[in-house]
Amino acid sequence: MMKNILLICLLAFSFNSFGQNSYRIENQIWNYIKPSEYISRVDNFEKDRKTGEEYVKKQNDGTTLSTDDKILFSIAKSDSTQINIVLASYKGNGNIERFTLKGYAEKLGEYFKVNPKNDDPKIIVNVSVSEVVIDQTKFYLISKTTNYTEQNYSYTSDYYVSEIQGKEFSIAAVYDNETDKQKIEKSILESTFE
Repeated sequence: MMKNILLICLLAFSFNSFGQNSYRIENQIWNYIKPSEYISRVDNFEKDRKTGEEYVKKQNDGTTLSTDDKILFSIAKSDSTQINIVLASYKGNGNIERFTLKGYAEKLGEYFKVNPKNDDPKIIVNVSVSEVVIDQTKFYLISKTTNYTEQNYSYTSDYYVSEIQGKEFSIAAVYDNETDKQKIEKSILESTFE
């Protein structure tokens, strides 16, 4: 009888921890379980990072660039390359120190409203900034929905940002349907810190 209880507990634990990964952010551990049907990706982050750096330099709006970005992971739905993806990273917190976490989130929200620049009236962009708590840690969620009215297509980019162990910790997600939205949100909101 005791053997059966022990076996059931062991099986329950193994099913519960299946797919869970732990990531270190300085002295904190972030536990994350990726959504079903999502796989790890190998990306050329260097090219994307340089493109982003060049764009920010051209803006000359006082925003600082981090030189210590750490990509924790990049995952995507197994049948996708550019949409239905999640990326987690952390870097120096210079912008949070300069603007506060809330001020930085609001600045990002304003930035996302107008960038990339698009003057096409057939494309509608909505941006919202809200506070979210994940395992007792305050995040700001900057959510941008881009609606292509002629093509009857829209997608959403969510950017969760917080300060963890003196670092700017962010989770970026892009999705284009309700099923993937729910899977991605659940995986992020149920993640834990220890």
